[in-house]
Amino acid sequence: MNFELADKLSELLESKKLDKAIAMAEQELKNIPTTDFHKILDKNLLHLTSDLAKHINEFEKSTKEVLKKKQGFIKNLFGSGKEVKPAAYYCEMNGFTINYDRWFIDLFSFENYSLTDWEWLSDFYDSTANDLTITGFEEIQKAFEDVHENNRFEEPNIDQAYEVCELLVILRLQELFRETYKDEESEWSKIPMFVTAHDYEMIYKVN
Repeated sequence: MNFELADKLSELLESKKLDKAIAMAEQELKNIPTTDFHKILDKNLLHLTSDLAKHINEFEKSTKEVLKKKQGFIKNLFGSGKEVKPAAYYCEMNGFTINYDRWFIDLFSFENYSLTDWEWLSDFYDSTANDLTITGFEEIQKAFEDVHENNRFEEPNIDQAYEVCELLVILRLQELFRETYKDEESEWSKIPMFVTAHDYEMIYKVN
């Protein structure tokens, strides 16, 4: 991974400057001579906004029921009367660089979260029974497959482009979530959502 670039992008994400982060990553890729990874330039995942909204909505219904059962019948019966709901959601894309046959996301729900200590991410109480397949980046998936299956890392520019492209994939996923949440007035849109991919620390708080 290009850790120096990842750190710069993470700083922009913390400041809610996702568009600037995308522009920075794309410029970094443009500075590298053309490879198949350059096919990601100017491409996004926004055709999936309605599918994602439906996916989150279905998860919200099921995970609230799990939380109610977890807290117990008596507590809910004689409790404060407040609606039971998760404190936060987390989206994780699969390890996409080496699992190029299918890209997908899973959602997780939490009773507590923190913006300073990420240990809470290992303490989810529920996750989606069914994942959501990411479509639209099939050409990029083939680029990752080609490099791994044919061991092309030693070729000029391949390794550099690979390391920038993987970060752009995550940024575009985060953009998809941001756009899905825009003007959304569902109950789940008020619950904090954090988005990244497996084994990456470049986390974006959507709302």
